[in-house]
Amino acid sequence: MILMRHFFRAYTYQTILSRRAPYALAPSGFWSVLGLTAVFCLGLASESVAASLTTNRQSRTFYAVQGGANPPSQWFYVYSNSSTPATLTASENASWLRVSPTKTTITNRVTITVYVNTTGLGAGTYNANITIKAGTWGSKVIPVTLILSPSPTSPPPSPSPTTSTATLTWNAATGTVSGYKIYVGEAPRLYTRTITVSNVTSSTVNSLTVGRMYYFAVTAYNSAGESAPSNEVSKTIQ
Repeated sequence: MILMRHFFRAYTYQTILSRRAPYALAPSGFWSVLGLTAVFCLGLASESVAASLTTNRQSRTFYAVQGGANPPSQWFYVYSNSSTPATLTASENASWLRVSPTKTTITNRVTITVYVNTTGLGAGTYNANITIKAGTWGSKVIPVTLILSPSPTSPPPSPSPTTSTATLTWNAATGTVSGYKIYVGEAPRLYTRTITVSNVTSSTVNSLTVGRMYYFAVTAYNSAGESAPSNEVSKTIQ
């Protein structure tokens, strides 16, 4: 009888322990789930910072002449709608392209400056991308185009005059116009000469070298400032 009583007590004690064991592990499992939840929430917070990135320019285009000077640098703003500071990185995927800064902290707005180096490049059109990232959760891509014109060649020798003229005609600008400015150059959007004329819609440009191609654009101006340039036209001087 005494032996049976000890056995019953031992069996009952082992049964209670075995039933309590799963509950003893519950705190550890709870903290594991809580840890995973915290990591997941933090990841979503970082993603929302990246998703709020915007820029004031969707692309950048540079114009230059083969063997000439590098074009001026350009820039654009990166905005974040989040009040939480984030690490911003900027990178490029072409050796002729450079951005600055490559790493900074953004809270509201950051200025990214873009540089182009045409050394050793042949004439043609080059395309690359600038990638903007906030943390590791997403990115924004800004396409960059470089248009490199061939180096101007010397005109062929000729007993005829070595210079000639080109006559430009344009539509009158709306609003108050004081006059117009004619821009002249030997590469697209790279002008080396500016001619100011009165409020007219036609003008003749002189001293243009025969055999060379020239590019022209026109702006209107008044006391308040100057308009954006017109579409560009080109002409080979005969």
